[in-house]
Amino acid sequence: MDLESLPEYPWKDEGDAPVVSVVPAMQRRRLTRLSKMALHVASFLDESHDLPSVFASQHGEVAHTMTMLNGIFAGEAPSPTKFSQSVHNSASGAYGIHFSNQAPSTSIAAGRDTLFSALVEARAMLEPGRDVLVIYVDVPLPERFRGTEEPAIALGIRLSLNGVRQLVAETTTDAPEPCDQPAWQLLSLLHKGEGESVVTQERQRVRWSLES
Repeated sequence: MDLESLPEYPWKDEGDAPVVSVVPAMQRRRLTRLSKMALHVASFLDESHDLPSVFASQHGEVAHTMTMLNGIFAGEAPSPTKFSQSVHNSASGAYGIHFSNQAPSTSIAAGRDTLFSALVEARAMLEPGRDVLVIYVDVPLPERFRGTEEPAIALGIRLSLNGVRQLVAETTTDAPEPCDQPAWQLLSLLHKGEGESVVTQERQRVRWSLES
């Protein structure tokens, strides 16, 4: 979704997945919706396909895990393909394989702290002259696990020590803005290009701000 035409939150999830035309059709058919979303946003931020990366997802491929477990409970042999699609680093692995990227890559899941933890990890990986790619992606949970329904999200951020704008995080006791997921609040802040947003993490509140 183009940030210039981004509507107001909450957005409706149409269940679509990007085409990811950079991946050959035969291989593309084996990608999950979550992996396609991750590769789609990564392709715009890493033209040379050599950046270190941090892939983050609060829920990961839980739908594929449930499908595989239901099959096992029904007496079916587990599918190697479904297993490879159910692990939490499947998007990171697909990124390395389909983009021939041999740089370090980390996969993170940390509840409501997932995006925050991914950015902390990426900051630790930053070096002068070496940017780091952060990809946050989630799709709706299976209905049996849903509390509130959140639409799918794929957010890509390229961090650099040479950027003209700083993304700053600090703990605060200020009241948070009404939003279920921290990733949506940060996406909205990046969309505006300025200002700040107070986000409720797992154990603390964090104020995100953009500074020139």
